[in-house]
Amino acid sequence: MAYDNRKGSRADVKGAQGWATARASARRNGKLAEVQRLATALAARVRYAQLVGRPVYDAQITALVSAARLMDAEHATWPPMVEEVLTELAKSLESDDPSPEEGNGP
Repeated sequence: MAYDNRKGSRADVKGAQGWATARASARRNGKLAEVQRLATALAARVRYAQLVGRPVYDAQITALVSAARLMDAEHATWPPMVEEVLTELAKSLESDDPSPEEGNGP
């Protein structure tokens, strides 16, 4: 019985590609988990700053929004603290902007 070298090679290549894809996926998932962890830590800092009356910096908001966009792009759920803080920040920004009806008219 002859060994088909081409078939064995093709299977090996497919197996190696599958393994490489799995490793890349695991790395991406690991990096995504790190983004979620860091975003949660930042959201906790923002929440603490709000509770004690300290300022929330634009860079913090930008970082949280960027992390949320990255999670959206990867179809990952936002950690609860991130969702809560971003929702509250959005509400506070909406209430700070006067609507046209609330203008300084007569």
